[in-house]
Amino acid sequence: MTTSAQVYYRKWRPGTFSDLAGQEHVGNTLRQAVTQGRVSHSYLFCGTRGSGKTTTARVLAKAVNCLNPQQGDPCDQCAICVSINEGRNLDIIELDAASNRGVEEIREIRDKVHFQPAQNRRKVYIIDEAHMLTREASNAFLKTLEEPPEHVIFILCTTEADRLLPTILSRCQRYDFRRLPGQTIYDRLAYITDQEAIAIHPDALRMIARNAGGSMRDALNILEQLAVSSDGDITLRHVEESLGLVRSDAYLALAQKLLAGDTTGALETINEVVWEGGEPRQLHRQTLDLLRSMLLLSWDAGQTLDLPDDTLAGLRAVIEKTDSQHILRAVRIWGEASAGLRYDAPSALALEIAAAEICRPAPLTNNAPAEPPMAAPAPPPQQAAAGRQPQRPPPSPQQSGRGQPRQGNAGPAQPPPPRQAPPPPPPDSRPAPSRAPAAAPDSLQGRWEQAVRQLGRVKGSKYNLGALLRDCRSGSVHLADDGATLVLPFSNAANLDRMQEELNDPRVRDTIEQAIEQFFGSRHTFQVTLAGANGEGAQPARNSIQDSPLVRTAMGLGARILDEQQEAPKPL
Repeated sequence: MTTSAQVYYRKWRPGTFSDLAGQEHVGNTLRQAVTQGRVSHSYLFCGTRGSGKTTTARVLAKAVNCLNPQQGDPCDQCAICVSINEGRNLDIIELDAASNRGVEEIREIRDKVHFQPAQNRRKVYIIDEAHMLTREASNAFLKTLEEPPEHVIFILCTTEADRLLPTILSRCQRYDFRRLPGQTIYDRLAYITDQEAIAIHPDALRMIARNAGGSMRDALNILEQLAVSSDGDITLRHVEESLGLVRSDAYLALAQKLLAGDTTGALETINEVVWEGGEPRQLHRQTLDLLRSMLLLSWDAGQTLDLPDDTLAGLRAVIEKTDSQHILRAVRIWGEASAGLRYDAPSALALEIAAAEICRPAPLTNNAPAEPPMAAPAPPPQQAAAGRQPQRPPPSPQQSGRGQPRQGNAGPAQPPPPRQAPPPPPPDSRPAPSRAPAAAPDSLQGRWEQAVRQLGRVKGSKYNLGALLRDCRSGSVHLADDGATLVLPFSNAANLDRMQEELNDPRVRDTIEQAIEQFFGSRHTFQVTLAGANGEGAQPARNSIQDSPLVRTAMGLGARILDEQQEAPKPL
């Protein structure tokens, strides 16, 4: 007959406070409490799964009952320690609150708690998943938890301390168990493989530690599964196959193609991984980790990255060819793809869309094409070439205006005189923006036009910034004598006043400077002035139509004033 072997996470469970991995802050405090004889009557151990809560509770139960304690640690060899390790000590009671969560179970504890221990000095109750107790059971447990007999210790273990009643929390000493670091899990696994004579590569151990999610129990289960399934040395490929992972070079290749803008290659890699049986969620998570590692390396903050040397070398080769802003954009877009995987996990469509969006060039670059100029209106009759004037059909009596005299019945109806075109604008008036030729994109005027378009939908404190800055014609924008200050001449005094009102907010000024930096290539300060303030011909401010509330509202939404005409006085 063959006896069943003990699983690793039970066989290699720590027996003393010194053996606790990654929870030194808890072990040292409890050891001092045992040494000084100041053990509390109730404890609360909370933390993630596999972090050592129940193990620490058993070590504490041995420490307070050990016949030969070693500076607060149990000897792990006396009859009491051995019986607790073997699970046959009658005074160590372990309860699962998930299946014993009602009032009746708590009443049973309350009735038996007054009995003296059978063989130990202290009776210890270890209640796992304490957050599963019902509200009624928790309330029935309060008095016993607060004032138990001298020989009783309660230890509550939970992964969700926020679900416990505040009255329970206030009656316990709370210890928070940290999520185990990858290096701590790696060191513990390396020790166990040496003791078990398991041949395994260091890269395989690191992969196990990385995929354990901070849980030592999960890591030991993976290690035991690999030890059973592998005949020889355990390699990284064995770990990937056992965990259902895609080969690690596929993640690195996908991250490299995403940052290189290779849409075809990225989509092919995603489909190859899915075709080979890879899980889209796993592909998303692993690739996101690599993109995050690239971002940390680009910011010189990758000292804590736990990755193989060849992977780090590949990541460093990628970040040398791109900037951190592009990597940050890729991390943000790829991270948002997890929402699509939540509802359609088997499909890789969310990853394909994210890959196409990352590989697409970022919008509003310095080489963005300029907007096409507006169609110029027809010239007035005074500016038309000499020759035949265009003829208009005579209007019908129904189409004639109110200012035309009525025709009597004495003679035939005479056609009204042709409508006179408005006089041409004075020489010093503002030229229509549609008549200005389009500036080259690389010129100062062209860059200014792109910056204004960038601010077209940006709302300041009260007004639309792009609508106000369109009053600064690209032909009049220039650099000051110092070469670092951009002069923005406003052709209308009312718009200048509104812009100065907006610039009272430092955030508005910073927003404009950022847009200028994006298209001019360097940070420029700017100053606003009225056209003609430096000796040029300035247009006098017009306070008629532009001071209308309706017009100001339209300008705040992005409208532009192309021309202003005073209404002719009506005949009396």
